[in-house]
Order: sequence, then structure tokens, then C-alpha cells
Amino acid sequence: MGEEAALELPEAVNQVRAFWNTEACGTHFVRHFVDDRDFFRKYREFRYRTEWHIPEFARFADGADRQVLEIGCGNGADGFMFASHGASYTGVDLTAEAVEATRRHFAAEGVAGTFRQQNCEHLSYGDEAFDLVYSFGVLHHTPAPGQAIREVHRVLRPGGVARVMLYHRNSFNYYVRILGWMRARAIFEVLRRAPRWEADRARMSDGIAGVRGNSDGKVWEVHYQNFLRQGWSYFRPENFAHHCTDGPECPYAYTCTERVARRLFGRFRSVRISVAHLPLNKYPLARLLPRSVERWLAGRFGWHLLIEAVK
Repeated sequence: MGEEAALELPEAVNQVRAFWNTEACGTHFVRHFVDDRDFFRKYREFRYRTEWHIPEFARFADGADRQVLEIGCGNGADGFMFASHGASYTGVDLTAEAVEATRRHFAAEGVAGTFRQQNCEHLSYGDEAFDLVYSFGVLHHTPAPGQAIREVHRVLRPGGVARVMLYHRNSFNYYVRILGWMRARAIFEVLRRAPRWEADRARMSDGIAGVRGNSDGKVWEVHYQNFLRQGWSYFRPENFAHHCTDGPECPYAYTCTERVARRLFGRFRSVRISVAHLPLNKYPLARLLPRSVERWLAGRFGWHLLIEAVK
């Protein structure tokens, strides 16, 4: 708590911390467990079963005998995998909740690591401090992703590797699910309550409901309240997408094309980009398709832009 109090942040970054501090990323996916060790093992199993491309991209064994920095440690799943393969691991996160969850994860498995609460736009580490910087689904949630990527470049040693996942704009999830179905469903909820707008606006509170993801039926109530605060501009694509990835109260969730990603990583000597993650197991009939079909579709329309950049 002392470290969190000492971390002075701009207001926009504080909004990010307030949202993500409600729980460490992914906690809501595991409901039944015996103890910490059981919880974290079940979480890792769930993570790598539903996002099977993560181990392929992260290549945890590459961290052996190297200084590895993870930006956005979440529940510590990927960090544990790096450390268990012999990495000298440092995990940072904007929230005290995630730092503590990662510390508990490592303690439950008896693995060593270093954990710090940090703002990824202004890391405290010196130049050229790490051999590998890893960040999966994090840097698009900060108000200034470009500044965060400059920090990744700064703390990497020459020849060091950055592996970063950012949300992919040219994807099924962005155009069909978010801007198509989810936006239409939220607008329907707004129009359905049109006679109550003024009365409901007067009763609104400023607190965070803490709704994560999009499976909870409460998301539509939060979208409605967001509309009452912001008006019809809430549904502009560049704004609405922020609130449809990890929860309707998420303040920032940028998406980028491959072209934009190459510009963001323009300081690096070489950049390789691939696309993954079209979770067909969420759709009943699609579950019957073989993994090879999912891999092919995900490589073209997936939600995850996988970037490997060498300094």
C-alpha cells in the first residue's frame, strides 16, 4: 500500500488504475478452487487452453538465464512460466492488486521473482537493463501507448527482444462483434429507456461497478449509464471500442493495424508481426471445426496482433 500511495500518476493513468485495480486480470475466470496453488494452476490451464497461441508466441524457454521484464503482470501466469524456465524475472503492473496476485502466484509455486508497481509510460529502470521485454495485452490500455513502447525500447539491451500483443483493428472482433452486434445491442438498450433518460441521469453515481469482460448481463446497464454521461458521441467507433474489450468501464483499449504497429515500433532494428486469436470455442457450432481451421481464420481475422521486435 505504501508503494501505491507513493506512485504519483496523471489523472488519465489514475483512471486506468482504478478500473484494473478492482481485480487482477483474469481472476473472474476461476470460481472454484481449494487454495492459492489450486487457483493459479487452474487459471494457467484456462489461459493456455483458451488462448493456445500464447506459449507459441511467448516462447518461455527463451528467457532462460536472461533478464526478463514483463509489463502488466496480471495474475502472474506468464511470469511464472518465464521464471520456471530459468529467467531472472521482473514483473511490473500499474495496480497493487496485480502485483500482489503475482507475488502470491510465485510464492504458491516456490519460484523467485521481483515485483514492482510501475507506470509503463515512465519505468524506473535504467537504460539497457533487460534482455527480453514481454507484454501481452497491456500497452493498448495506457493513455499513451507510443510513450510506453519508447520505454520498452529504452530498457532493452542492444540485440534484445520485445514481444508485445496489441489489439488488432482489422479483425472480426472489432468490426463484427464490437462495432456491429455490441454497439447495436447497446443502442437498443438506450432507445428502450428513452422516456427515463433525465430521471436516470439524476440518480447516477460516480462509483465503479467493477464489471469485467462482456458476459455479465450488467454490461448493458453500464453502457447505458456511459451514454447518459457522454451522449451519442459514446457510440463513435474510436470511443465505443474502448468500452467493449475488457469491460464497459475500461477507459482505454486502443486498436491498431499492422501499419500502425510498424510505425509504433519504428525505433527497432527489425519487426515481425503475425495475427492470432479467433476463439471459435465461444460459438457452439464453430466448436466442431478442427484447430487447423481456427488457426487459418485467426491468422487473417484474429484479435491479437503479435509483435516481435529486435533492438
